[in-house]
Formats: sequence, structure tokens, C-alpha cells
Amino acid sequence: LFETAASALGAVREDFHYWTGRLSDTSLQLSYAVIAANWAVFGSVERIGSEPLAELSVACVVVSLGLNVLGAKAMSELLRARVELAERNPGRWEDEFRRTGGCADPWPYTSGIERLGRGMREMKTWLPVLAGVLFFLALLLP
Repeated sequence: LFETAASALGAVREDFHYWTGRLSDTSLQLSYAVIAANWAVFGSVERIGSEPLAELSVACVVVSLGLNVLGAKAMSELLRARVELAERNPGRWEDEFRRTGGCADPWPYTSGIERLGRGMREMKTWLPVLAGVLFFLALLLP
């Protein structure tokens, strides 16, 4: 299946990028669907506002979208700082590359970048799902 460990790692990395991209896409689609479903069922801002679960459902979507924007901004700034470090100090960048090779180390990223990425994946998964659950509860409960 794979000729080298490096080619296997490349396949895993490629799949990781594919599936995290799909997570972003489907999270956004679910968010829009929850807003549309609330609007279709309840029909107005006033009716959504009068249904606490529907209101929480829409709030989860808005919070999710806002956190996604803030997380994307934070990630872009953290990655920009890594690019600037590599450009300003190529010797240090090379040393770090050699030192971390074969180790369980986040390089060329940082632990902060990895934590933020993990947090964003969790947020993109659970806030829209929670919004959908709240919508269905608003629909089913009197």
C-alpha cells in the first residue's frame, strides 16, 4: 500500500487536511440549516425570541460563527509569526528542524497552534450539533 513510512505519513496528513476541511464545510452548512429551519418553523424573529430553545439554538449558531472568525484570525496570526520567525532566523529554523526530527514535537507548529486547531475542530463539531438538538427540542416540546 505504501512504499515508505514517509509516504504513509503523507497520506495521513493529506486525509487529515481533507477531513478538517470537510468539517469546516459541513459545520457551516449545518449552521445555515439550523438558522433556516428556525426561520421556516417559527417564521419571525419575535416567534424565535419567544421560544427559549429556538432562541438558544440560534444563539449557538451565532456564537459558533463568531468563534470561528476569531479562531481563524488567531490561527492566521500564530502562523504568520512562524513564517516571520523562519524568514528572520533561517539558522534557528534549520536547527529546530534537525532537533525535532523523529520526535513527538509539534514543529513546525507550536503547542499553542495545535491546541487552537483542536479547539476549533471541537467547536465546529459540537456547537452546530447542539444548535440542531436545541432546534429539534423547540420543535417537539410544547
